Amino acid sequence: MGNLNNQTISIIGNGEVGSGIGTTLIKLNENIIVKGFDKHKEISQIALKSNSITNLTNNYAECVKDSDIVIVATPTSSIYEIFEGIKEYLSKTVVIIDTSDTKRAVDQWAKEILPNIGIIGINPFKKTQSFENIFWGVVNYDNSNSNTYAIASKLIADLSGQVINVDIMEHDSFSALVETMPIILSTSLMNLSNDSQSWKEIYRFIGNRFNKFTDSLDNEPINSFSSILTNSDMLLEWVRIYISELLKLEKMLEKNSENEIANYIQKNWENKLKIMNNIDPNASQSATDYIPSASENMLSLFVGSRAAKFFTKTKPAVDTDKYGFKKRV
Repeated sequence: MGNLNNQTISIIGNGEVGSGIGTTLIKLNENIIVKGFDKHKEISQIALKSNSITNLTNNYAECVKDSDIVIVATPTSSIYEIFEGIKEYLSKTVVIIDTSDTKRAVDQWAKEILPNIGIIGINPFKKTQSFENIFWGVVNYDNSNSNTYAIASKLIADLSGQVINVDIMEHDSFSALVETMPIILSTSLMNLSNDSQSWKEIYRFIGNRFNKFTDSLDNEPINSFSSILTNSDMLLEWVRIYISELLKLEKMLEKNSENEIANYIQKNWENKLKIMNNIDPNASQSATDYIPSASENMLSLFVGSRAAKFFTKTKPAVDTDKYGFKKRV
């Protein structure tokens, strides 16, 4: 039995996050009502058929009336309108939980529109499509209290997640870097390519690498716009830092510094490898503690001899050039 049994829960926004939460809560709690509303009714209909909600509703009033918890799982830019739409129909004891990726705007709107309602922010730090065993950032607002925090913690426990308490400024800064900067950079690359006088020729060169880099443009434009518009000051700081990083690389290229470029690529290849293998920099173990050195040969089959060397700290079984990269010829 889950922590939220016998509760009535409203989920506004029945997309990936809202439906994922609803599905898990319904499976875990026998006596739970999960009401759903989405401006695109076909999305709510899919959520109902897939057992992500128990009741499909047609408007804000119907969705939130008599609910114990209201989960707002929409882009940040939609939340002002949602607060305006639900404020007349909320019970005094309701707890609102939002899952948006920028929190300062939500905090400000909550103070303005719902000054007497308890509200708290959460954000799933997902590296895969699954909600299982992930960290959830929990952000306290001015309207948060011990009860809102307890409810958010129960929800995350039902989702098999782990609570990470995050300061609101820190949250929006880091979210800007890892969630929104990839959108900005891929947008810039696409714009640079498409606006080039040689675009017709460049188009023929586009392959997997370009497509992977610009994957974030596959998102709904409203989601990208929302993330940028509600967090522009944090993004501006990261854009400036990124420009300084590009200038650093520019100097390496101007000098044609082989060692600097090789070390730069090698360092960040290893950094990405750590992320791919879920090596948390907060963990006490070193990278080598995760994989026994005796299994280097087997590991090489999966991640390559260079990666095996990185994890096992043994001599690679392949010839390398003067920079340590595998020889191709």
